[in-house]
Amino acid sequence: MSKRLTKVLLMSLLLMTLSGGRVFAQDNTGSSDLQSTLGKLASSAAKGYVAPIVSGFGADLNSGWVHRTPSAVKLSFDLEIGVVAMGSFFTNPNKSFNVSAPYNFDYNSADRILPASYTGAFRDSVRQQIMNIPFTVSISGPTIVGTKTDSISVSFSGGTATVNYQGRQQSVTVNPIVINTGVSGYLENLPALPMGAPQITLGTVFGTSLAFRFLPSVALDSKLGRLSYFGFGLQHNPAIWFNTALPVDLSASFFTQTLKVGSIFKSTASDFGIFASKRFGPGAVNVTPYVGLSLETSKMTVSYNFETTGPDGRPITTPVSFDLKGENSTRLTAGLSIKLLFIDLSADYSFAKYSTASLGVGIII
Repeated sequence: MSKRLTKVLLMSLLLMTLSGGRVFAQDNTGSSDLQSTLGKLASSAAKGYVAPIVSGFGADLNSGWVHRTPSAVKLSFDLEIGVVAMGSFFTNPNKSFNVSAPYNFDYNSADRILPASYTGAFRDSVRQQIMNIPFTVSISGPTIVGTKTDSISVSFSGGTATVNYQGRQQSVTVNPIVINTGVSGYLENLPALPMGAPQITLGTVFGTSLAFRFLPSVALDSKLGRLSYFGFGLQHNPAIWFNTALPVDLSASFFTQTLKVGSIFKSTASDFGIFASKRFGPGAVNVTPYVGLSLETSKMTVSYNFETTGPDGRPITTPVSFDLKGENSTRLTAGLSIKLLFIDLSADYSFAKYSTASLGVGIII
């Protein structure tokens, strides 16, 4: 994965949370309580905003591992060294989000939602009671891959509330609030999230082959730190334990991997699947179609310090950390591998909530 793509990914993950801080800082009440009270809702919005990138990235990591099933032999030397490119696709449901949560207004923000006609002791009493009533506040708009013509907004729809004043219960009006953040679809024209990595597959021992992926540790910059990536897995052909030949080669597989960027970002992904393949042609030139059904998981952990300025002008550093889970849980894969002497070409497509395509080219020894 390139340095540029890594920076885009990290910017996507941090953008909504940072923007959330700016939204609340725009509140001219000067109250830090409003920012802290809305913190959980902003975190949910951050997750909704970057969810397509998180799920797409996890889908990429779990793609392209299998090109064929290993042979049911006790011992043979099989080595493939190559590169795999993957891409996960975005659809219309991935382009918008909406999160809501109960919210208690603080003193100044409660004052803003009351009509100007409420004055004196009545206003003071109503404002104090309003602070104890939970209201629903929503954040909605385009995701990171949504439209640039719309932007995320924080909204409270207003309505009425029942309060007690001088021993009598009465309904009071609360005004709606809409804050436009100016944050839109940062990656609007991105049809798919690309990724690539070198891959080595080594076999075969008792029907089992091992696969490895890695990227050398590289420095991105002084703020992001170093990028490192490593993954491994295995395939096992259970036919090695049977005396009867099967019409197709079968395998059970498991793959896991971790990608880190300094102390800011960590992504993990795992995939367990069952695959079937059938080779047509001799050893030097052949075609191998393959299919598979997999269960997969992925997760990102983002940790960083959010720096802003308080009402008194002093810098405030707030630790921010949250986990984001990919939405894919199952995938159905169909692909084709072509061997031409020492060259192997492969391509497959995985059907899932976030579908992916992968292309591989390698040298087989």
